[in-house]
Amino acid sequence: MIQDPIEIRHLRYFLAVSGAGSFSRAADRLGISQPSVSQQMRDLETALRVSLFQRRGKRILLTAAGLIFEEHARAILRQLENFLDELSSDSGQSHGALHLGIVPWLDVALVPQLLGLFAARHPSVNLTVTEISSDDIETALEEGRLDVGLGFLTRHSPNLLYERLSCDEFALVVPAGHQWSNRRMIHLSELHQQRLLQLPRSFLVRRTSDAICRSNQVRPQTVAEISAIETLLRSLAPLNAAALLPKVALRGTTGLKAIRLRGKNLPMEMGILRLKDSSANSLVAAFTQLTKAAVPEILGKGLKATRTSKGRGKQRR
Repeated sequence: MIQDPIEIRHLRYFLAVSGAGSFSRAADRLGISQPSVSQQMRDLETALRVSLFQRRGKRILLTAAGLIFEEHARAILRQLENFLDELSSDSGQSHGALHLGIVPWLDVALVPQLLGLFAARHPSVNLTVTEISSDDIETALEEGRLDVGLGFLTRHSPNLLYERLSCDEFALVVPAGHQWSNRRMIHLSELHQQRLLQLPRSFLVRRTSDAICRSNQVRPQTVAEISAIETLLRSLAPLNAAALLPKVALRGTTGLKAIRLRGKNLPMEMGILRLKDSSANSLVAAFTQLTKAAVPEILGKGLKATRTSKGRGKQRR
């Protein structure tokens, strides 16, 4: 039971201190005196009955309770800002900020068209897009640093909603001139000791591709681990290597081919990630509704265009 009321300024001052790592630097950023900041933080700790800060030399660090409070304070302030923006609108349009996390695979394939559609319907909303891995999207959603994510669905977190939009399968991605570039299909058993470029194991896609290799009892030769997707794809030709990746990785690229795989493959579900209690956020609800309607159509058009292009190429030959 909290004895004294916690006010919005307590949250703002607390986040300023946690961000600055110092009461004096936080006071400078806030434009108030250091004693005032220190007193407000003492009042906050008294009201919560926990210690939020610990000193390490001249630096102020957060305790375990402080880290928990930081996560919720940031989320509360963001929700409040969105709420106040909506109240201040007299045009009936949505206002506020929406923070979107997206995996690199879907950035080129989806983001330009999807953001264009959303901005046309909600021109007063400030959109921020961060390109990160699916695991990092889940963490950022739970910590309140993101509002919604688009990525691969792990279904690991009990705090998140995972809503499927489409499903992709792995393929062997090779550059033009590769020894297998004319193949239509590769059996997974043929990948044993073959030169592959890999993502680091911190990526869900890498862990899934490793599982595919284990289930097919093959051990490829890892030429290099590259964390930037675009760099990995551009390095295939110079290194004369292939990559085991979802087919969506090829969207927006040239000079590469996705060869179908035979053997024990694993599908990759792609979709929307958000907190279970995010329905109260009108911007998240609006983005989710639009995405569910638009993404299957966007991906479908891309697939149709690819097939049409291949068909024309066959006719020319």
